[in-house]
Amino acid sequence: MSREPVLFNESRMRAMMDRRGLDLVILRGVENSRYVSEFLHNGGNLGYRPFCVFYFRDPAKKPAFVVPAVDLHLAMTLTWIEDVRAYAMAEFFTDIDTHFYVDFASAAKAILAERGVSGMKVGTEGDNLTSGFRTVLDGLLEGNTIEDISFEMEIVRMVKTPEEIRRLKLATEITVKAHASFRDAIKPGVSDLDLHKAACLRMLNEGATAVNFINTGAGPANAFAAHDPFPRGYVLQYGDFVKVDMGAQVMGYSADFVRSYFIGEASERQQEIWKRLNEVQLELGLWIKPGVTGGEIFDRGYAQISRYLNKFPREFFGHGIGLGSHEQPRMNAVNRTVVEPNSVLCVEFSYYHDGVRHHTEETFLIKDDGVDHWTAGCPTELIVAV
Repeated sequence: MSREPVLFNESRMRAMMDRRGLDLVILRGVENSRYVSEFLHNGGNLGYRPFCVFYFRDPAKKPAFVVPAVDLHLAMTLTWIEDVRAYAMAEFFTDIDTHFYVDFASAAKAILAERGVSGMKVGTEGDNLTSGFRTVLDGLLEGNTIEDISFEMEIVRMVKTPEEIRRLKLATEITVKAHASFRDAIKPGVSDLDLHKAACLRMLNEGATAVNFINTGAGPANAFAAHDPFPRGYVLQYGDFVKVDMGAQVMGYSADFVRSYFIGEASERQQEIWKRLNEVQLELGLWIKPGVTGGEIFDRGYAQISRYLNKFPREFFGHGIGLGSHEQPRMNAVNRTVVEPNSVLCVEFSYYHDGVRHHTEETFLIKDDGVDHWTAGCPTELIVAV
């Protein structure tokens, strides 16, 4: 049964294609093919198993979606695209009685021929494609003009639909609760694995569809680390530094924010660093509005934090979030992406001192009439009393 897209912002896609004069967009990248098809497949990261969307500017030319045979029935159930075709991969036949193409190229060739793709201007993901897939695509598109629209697709995805916002906000609310369970478990004698379990269980119990990631730094072995993905079995001691960066996932959309702690006590200098990081970060996040650029956000944040902390190490102060963990706008010195309403941004600051990496991060929804601070309910107190 056909339906309208709820994740894919079709009007932004069409506007982008109009600006660039594109007749066809072909998307094989994992995030882009998931986004446009709304089939949040988990096999596209395999280079030999493409999921690929063909989207035309002319509404008379219907979109098409090519998937591995093993995923055909589920794709037909979950995507809004009516023309779904399969190529033999993992299975030669399934419960769907239909023709399977011998390979992806055969399926793509048939779609291009049926839609009369010749002399068109076609957008692809350019250098983001694997060299093998790009070679196949170049051969199929001979006689057409090919343009790289990787960046343009990032801008299409930057502004979120209501359903995307709902999923991201719910993932953030669940992660706030998981941070609370993690924080409550911190005490001498427990291990970083215990903290990891506490956060995981809280996410799942609160309705997360997956634990996207939990990066913990605990004690001298990895207190400096930004992204240590696995607990090490370290047993916490009084005075240890503990940091956690985590995100629960809700139907493909994940939260992402950080808190840091000291067990029992922290030096005056450590407390001062933490205070300044959070003050500047919050002021910056609440200042962001439609019309400013990623570079302007960075410049303001760097000027503010440099009043308190010398030689600040950050190359960027945050990023958008959606189906991808780091989306536009990336808030660095050279980014000229303009923030638009209904963008969801993660603003983050970090600083190294005395062997530890102080790290804090907040999430904001940027609206026409202001900013919603989604992570306001997650406490920022540095010291955990024991």
